[in-house]
Amino acid sequence: MAKPPPEQDPRITDLRAYRKAREAAKKRPKPNPKAQMRETFLGANPRAGLILALTVVALLAYLFLPAAIRLIRG
Repeated sequence: MAKPPPEQDPRITDLRAYRKAREAAKKRPKPNPKAQMRETFLGANPRAGLILALTVVALLAYLFLPAAIRLIRG
């Protein structure tokens, strides 16, 4: 006795459903990547503030640490 076919067999292509889905996809507006991006002063990178802070600390250490060491040594 043969088994009844499954309800949705992925091997069987329903062209009407395919065409309907394709037309619906065409009617849907394309997402705007610029609108999804957060417009902030530092850009869209969520770690930009941390990177900027580390850069400022490194720059200040480079500029003022030798003078502070000379001051401490006398």
